[in-house]
Amino acid sequence: MGDREGRFDSTVSLVKEEPTSENSGFPFARSRLKVPDANIIIRSSDQVDFGIHKSLLAMSSPFFEDLLSSPQPPDGELVDGLPVIQLSEDADLLNSLLSLLYPISPYIPDSYEKAFALLAACQKYDMVSIQSYIHAEIKRWPPTLIGADAFRRYAIASSIGLIPEMESAACLTLDYPMTFESLGDGLWSFKGRALCDLICYRKRCRVNLVLCLDSFFDVNSRRQIWANCQDSSFPWVANFFTSKSAKMRGSEGFTRGIFSPSTILEELQVALTDHKESGCYSCVRVHMEGQTFCRELEKELAQELDEVCS
Repeated sequence: MGDREGRFDSTVSLVKEEPTSENSGFPFARSRLKVPDANIIIRSSDQVDFGIHKSLLAMSSPFFEDLLSSPQPPDGELVDGLPVIQLSEDADLLNSLLSLLYPISPYIPDSYEKAFALLAACQKYDMVSIQSYIHAEIKRWPPTLIGADAFRRYAIASSIGLIPEMESAACLTLDYPMTFESLGDGLWSFKGRALCDLICYRKRCRVNLVLCLDSFFDVNSRRQIWANCQDSSFPWVANFFTSKSAKMRGSEGFTRGIFSPSTILEELQVALTDHKESGCYSCVRVHMEGQTFCRELEKELAQELDEVCS
């Protein structure tokens, strides 16, 4: 956004206003965009007017560029001599969207539901650069979701049609069992095939992870690092992979949480530590080469999950 600095009047700002009878529809808990030398009016669905620069709107959106290049109807509404464009979004959303056009501190909603609605508006009006900026901001949010919030986030992204957000939210649900208790009130946010699609996604993830666990230890170089183990069959490693695979294959695999690559890696590290402390002094390469083994496992498991979304 910084490349636009200096192109427009520096008095453009977000101003806190008190509600009046004319503007009571706007949520004044937040500041409203003010552009002194505006030459076009954008009107929200709840009848709040925003004055902005026509040229900046056209530069930011091919949709508006085409719209503004078309002849204006002779009987079109004017406000203070400026043409009016009526949009279907509410004032809160438009305030966020339009503030992102200017080199000022923008207002990004602090809830996934509102942020996703803002992304949907960017998608609708083909505002690619602004959409990318919002994507980046959302990625910086701390991942503090609990189970029900993760499922609800997926449902909201699905209902709006935001594919990247659907994929990231779907991954967040993997840590939680897909039960009525985990879904909570988020169950009512699912529309159409969203719930079925998420079930299918989780099933594909489970299948891919099982295949990876079943085949990972078959590579000879990965078996050789345990060759000096006092037990030539080194059952602790085989048992670890077998148990993880069996849990995901079991009858409860549909509802239980799915082991993430990081979780599997953490549990393998614990198993490695326990093995070293069991008195297997001949297994001298576990400490050094075992770390490589773990990194390779985490990488391959992550790749298997990525393939589900590709």
